[in-house]
Amino acid sequence: MAPSTRSIFDHVPARPAFERRGLMLDISRNRVPTMDWLKTLIDVLAQLRYNELQLYTEHTFAYAEHAGVWKDASPMNAAEIREIDAYCSARGIELVPNQNSFAHLERWLRHPNYKHLAECPDGFEHPIAGWRTFGGTLAPTAESAAFIDTLYQELLPNFKSKRLHIGCDEPWELGQGRSQMRVDREGKHLLYLEFLNRLFALAEKHQHQAQFWADIILERPDLVPQLPKNVTPVIWGYEADSPLSEHCRIVAQAGFENNFYVAPGAGNWNSFSGRLDVAEANIKLAAQAGAANEANGFLLTAWGDNGHHQPWPTLFPALIMGAQAAWGCPIDREALPKQIDSLFYPAAPAGQGAAICALGAIDSLLPQPAPPNSFLHSAFFADHSKLAELLQSIELPQLHAVEVALKQVHTNRLDPEIDLSLQLCHQTLQRCIDYKNGSCTKMNVTLLENFATAWKLRSREGGLAESLQLMQAVTG
Repeated sequence: MAPSTRSIFDHVPARPAFERRGLMLDISRNRVPTMDWLKTLIDVLAQLRYNELQLYTEHTFAYAEHAGVWKDASPMNAAEIREIDAYCSARGIELVPNQNSFAHLERWLRHPNYKHLAECPDGFEHPIAGWRTFGGTLAPTAESAAFIDTLYQELLPNFKSKRLHIGCDEPWELGQGRSQMRVDREGKHLLYLEFLNRLFALAEKHQHQAQFWADIILERPDLVPQLPKNVTPVIWGYEADSPLSEHCRIVAQAGFENNFYVAPGAGNWNSFSGRLDVAEANIKLAAQAGAANEANGFLLTAWGDNGHHQPWPTLFPALIMGAQAAWGCPIDREALPKQIDSLFYPAAPAGQGAAICALGAIDSLLPQPAPPNSFLHSAFFADHSKLAELLQSIELPQLHAVEVALKQVHTNRLDPEIDLSLQLCHQTLQRCIDYKNGSCTKMNVTLLENFATAWKLRSREGGLAESLQLMQAVTG
């Protein structure tokens, strides 16, 4: 039986705080959901009064002429998109196409057939990750825009929606390669805006209203008023102290009141258990900043950076908190466990939600290496020298306190994916304790088998091998 509306939304306002209440789900970092799981998730979104869903896509739509890019990724094909579009529509949810169209295109630009489109076809120096072998950003040229146009021509007819999220965040290497002379002469942001306008024109050509990530244009607030007013900026910020209030103010004062989205994060990527405290604070901050500045959209984002190793249940608390905040209802952390059980585990033994929430509190017991990462996730993938660096300021009593907290997590007949979260945390914590005690041990290789088994419950097999390969270095 579906939970009553009252069990999820307490003190319900007559009108929602945001007209548009959406989830953006990353399906491009190895993990593509099965059709059955996607439909189950959509059913829950409908119960939570979401009315928009975006499947963030870089290379995981099966474009007919580009099989070399997606052949190992188990992508969504056109028939599946149309099926999911209809499934959403029947439940009052708009499936909005989302195709990143400027940066984050490494999965394309690493292939010989597409390298000529790259700003830096032979690699570039990433300001955070260091040297990257392949380019990830298109050169801002007419040729690149024409290429994106061919993707829109094939993708967009599969959706009823006349909105289109074109991405355009984080073009890290813009100005390091083919456009260096122009950037040196004119500046990165003017060149960025020029290409952005090309993409806006393409969306309009296909009779779609463009949404785009606003991070780069907000680096130059003086340029925000130059944006066409028929596009929708989406302001993202994923930490408890993100400058969402200031960014919302800038966009609203530039004439976008009632036509911009605020996008908090689910706080579960680069974590095995979810950063529940951060997610709650970030969601509340986004709702307050957006409502105060007349945003019309609230888009909860769930990313899969670095292999999407976090199991699906780590998303569930943020889905509920995001729905409540977007409607203007209070968030009640104490009620979350039962709400999760009623929404996601109506036929399972009680306590699944309690285990998820207890695991979601683990990351707050240890220092955060750097946003948006958790300590245990970073420690799992760290080599010997990086692990030493991470543990330099950590004492054994801190690690033992986390050990006690993990032992208190309810383990009776858990969802296998919740159990996997617990295993990943336990194994990583043991690695840290062993190191502090002078041992250098590798992870239990059975984790790979358990990870693969749990993955296949709700996710397609494409991308699994790559995610396992990333784990292999520390488990092999």
